[in-house]
Order: sequence, then C-alpha cells, then structure tokens
Amino acid sequence: MKRLRIHMILVMGLGCMIMPISLQGQFLKKLKKKVEDKIVNKASEKTDELLNGEGARNDSGNVKNTKETENGTIGDNASANGSKPTIQDNNIITHKAPNKDFIDIVIQSHKGLPRYGDVYYLRGKTASTNSKAYKALLELKYMKELLEQMDKSKLTTYNYAQDDTKTKYSNKAQHHLLMLGKDVLSDERLQEYFCDAEAKSPCNFYNTAGERSLVPSWGGTRNNEFAQNRSYTAFIQNHLEALEAWSNTFFPNDEQIAYFVARGAVNGKYDFKNKGYWIQNIFSIGGDFILHNTNFMPYTENEKTLKHSSKSLFLPVEPSKAKEYALTHVSPVFVAFKVKVFPKIIAPDQIQWEFQLEDSNVEFYKDGLLSQKLGEVDMKTVTFKD
Repeated sequence: MKRLRIHMILVMGLGCMIMPISLQGQFLKKLKKKVEDKIVNKASEKTDELLNGEGARNDSGNVKNTKETENGTIGDNASANGSKPTIQDNNIITHKAPNKDFIDIVIQSHKGLPRYGDVYYLRGKTASTNSKAYKALLELKYMKELLEQMDKSKLTTYNYAQDDTKTKYSNKAQHHLLMLGKDVLSDERLQEYFCDAEAKSPCNFYNTAGERSLVPSWGGTRNNEFAQNRSYTAFIQNHLEALEAWSNTFFPNDEQIAYFVARGAVNGKYDFKNKGYWIQNIFSIGGDFILHNTNFMPYTENEKTLKHSSKSLFLPVEPSKAKEYALTHVSPVFVAFKVKVFPKIIAPDQIQWEFQLEDSNVEFYKDGLLSQKLGEVDMKTVTFKD
C-alpha cells in the first residue's frame, strides 16, 4: 500500500512537470487559492473559538430594552425569567411581545438597525437573542397564501409521494407554526401546548446552553392523535390571529433598512506604497442570517465586480492604525454594508430576501462586535485588483 501511494505521488508530480508552462501556472494558482480559502475559514473558526469558547453561541433567551426606535427598542439585557440585567448590550433590537402569552423577540443590531448576515456572539459581551423566532415571524407575514390552504380544524399528514398541493401546503404551514410557537410562546404556554397533560412534573424545554430545543410535538411526545389535535386547534384559536398581527409590524411598506455584515480577509501584508490593506473573499465566508450574498442585487460596475469576481478590494488604512491593529495575511475582517431589503415570494412556501446598497460607503472592522473600525471605502471609487 505504501509503495502504491508513492507511485501515485510520483505519477502526479510527473504529470504536473510535463504540463505546458501556462497550464502549470493556472494549476498552481488554483491550488494556492484553495489553500488560502481553507486557511481563512480556519482562522475565522479559531478566532470565534478562542473568544467564545466551545458552546458559547446562544440563540435563545429574552432581552429587555429601554430606548424606543423605529425598529424596536434598544438597551439592557435581561434573562428570559425576568432576572436583573447581567449584560449591558446596546447593539440589540427588541420586538415587544403583543401580550403575556409570548416572549419578546431580540436580534442583534448595528447603529440602531437590524444586523443581518454574519451575527457574532462573544461570551460576557453580547446579549442572548432569539433570531430564529424573528425569522419565522417575518416569514409568517408573507405566508398568507399558504395559511389560506391550511386546515385549522385538524393536523394534516403528508408524504412526498402524494401529488396534492393543498395537503402539502397545509402540512408546511402547520409545521411552520409549530416551530414558531416553540420559539415565541411563553414558558407557561409551552407547558400548555407541548407538555403531556398527565406529566407528573413540568416539562423542560431547554438544553444546557439555555436554548429552546427540546419542544416535541403538539400535546407532548406520548399523546395520541386526538390530544395532539386538541392542542393544535386550541393554539390556532387562541394565538394565530395575534401572531399574524404581530408579524405585520415587521418590514413596514414591505422593506427594511438594515446592515448586512460579511467577512473578508486580509490579502498579503500592509501596502506601504498605497497605505492600506487589500481585502479578499468578501461574501465568501461568514453567516447568513436573513440575508445571503447570492441575493445581493448589484447595479453599478463596482458592485457587480464585488459580487461576481474574486478580486481584492483596497482599504486605505494609515500606518499608525495598521501598526496598532497588526493585521497579517488572512486576518479576518468584518464588512458592514447599509442595505435595503425586500421580500421576494418564489412560491407560497418559499421566500427569499433580496437586498441592494442603501449607502455606497462600506465600513470595515477588525472585530465581530464592530467596535474596532479600520476604515471605509466608497463603492463609487473603490479600487480592485486580481
């Protein structure tokens, strides 16, 4: 086996040597790009692990805020059980629950606007959020056709062998409400709709990280079909109207100004001649909360280059600041775009969120908290290179 591996390596090496020079160059260039991409992703993962520790990400909980804005309220963080604030975090937006049957919905923000794309959690610094509930409630606003075909009197069973669109849509709508209810109902209502009526003690719907991930099915895990239907129909009768009304408060005029945060990486060393860094791989790494780079709608030639090419972008940074931040090749960089977001209904059960630049000035930060600003570039005059 060892001899076979050696033989294969020699054959591959010989094949590379007999390639034309131009093909060798292309091959090595592609290989270099793949290796760099892997290094960038690994560097980003290690950065998160070192700052947060294993299991530090927490996407559930409840946050109380005090400052009112058009997008919600901004202020202090408190736990879901109403304890005193433990983390001061102004970079959050809270959508207040319409009544005591639900909990507040909290997402991260930047400069008072929703933060989409790459969200970032740092233990002891950032408040817990429940962005899954935000996404599910936002989607509910644009599921009217799906809800019209949903059976409200009983649960719908469906398998993909069936060729019945109405049954399919009814099942999907019911599943969406199950997931939404899991994330937005108060603890008391969770017990009512998702715990076995004959359980000897209250059900526990939280994992060790404090996330709501242990919610089973309507009526609890051991209940029969009749009990599940009773739980489902009671939820529909008591809460669907309130949830629909709450969802309609999102995306006024069917649009939302927000920040789309992406991750890039430093390409090479500091450029002393031009005084700045070349930033690569923007849009290629990072999270995709609500927005994904594939749904970016470019209009200018520079915007098209940003989306469709692998060229690096030049970020002016003064030498003194470069010395302070000490960025090296493939150091992660966080990029904040101010954007306008629109819903695009692909099908009754499929919604995408398209976005375009609202401001041509793009911000660059060293850290995921967006607290250490490196500088800005104007997409109208930005410089690219291969």
